Amino acid sequence: ARGGLLLLASALFVFLTLPLAMLFVRSFEDRSGTFVGVANFLRYVQSPALAQSTWNTLTFATLTTALVVPMAFLFAYAIQRTCIPAKGLWRSIALLPILAPSLLAAISFIYLFGNQGVLKALLPLIGLKAIYGLPGMVLAMAFSTFPHAVMILLASLSLADARLYEAADAMGTTAWRRFMTVTLPAAKYGLVSAAMVTFTMAVSEFGVPKVIGGNYPVLAIDIYKQVIGQQNFQMGAVVSLVLLVPAVLAFAIDSPVQRRQKALVGARS
Repeated sequence: ARGGLLLLASALFVFLTLPLAMLFVRSFEDRSGTFVGVANFLRYVQSPALAQSTWNTLTFATLTTALVVPMAFLFAYAIQRTCIPAKGLWRSIALLPILAPSLLAAISFIYLFGNQGVLKALLPLIGLKAIYGLPGMVLAMAFSTFPHAVMILLASLSLADARLYEAADAMGTTAWRRFMTVTLPAAKYGLVSAAMVTFTMAVSEFGVPKVIGGNYPVLAIDIYKQVIGQQNFQMGAVVSLVLLVPAVLAFAIDSPVQRRQKALVGARS
């Protein structure tokens, strides 16, 4: 067991820590490898295009999270707390997209609602002129991240303390008040965790913006353009570190939330 843990730690160091360290070093160098301090970061801040990409990325991730989490909660609630038939079938359908890459979701929306899409005529009914750009990115990313949010919320709802429901029933609490005062507080940590996972996946996504994003730039696309298009590894490293900040913040929020979620099922809950 110790050997396995040592092997795993070594793999994490080689494939995660070293690349991040190289990104950090490259972000403070120029093309010739000379140390330039924070000059690259100042160039990034002063560049209108890169700054716009940061705002676009946060907008894309926020809209995706706002769309996915409520839908995933309603779906998970229906599976866990209602008497709908064929729950196993519905669960399997919801988790099926987790087996497909995010590129497939973007491509499928293009085939359905693109310029030559079979369902293009339905776009005006939902207030859209075209599927390309931010609307298509949000819909495709929502399709891709929905299974992850559903799994988290299914686990969260299944861990609710049944004693609280028994006490509410004994006191004659209405169904709506029981939902607001027992169900939602018990699931709030799961909701936060699902939101953080969805937000992080959307922030770091490359395939969906590349396929269906059109002319809507995001940070992941900018990294590709800087490194592959312009061979500017230094600025690509700067954008990568900027892209890492939202993910680190989401992880920092999610870690204590998971610990509190586990505390709900303890004897002192």
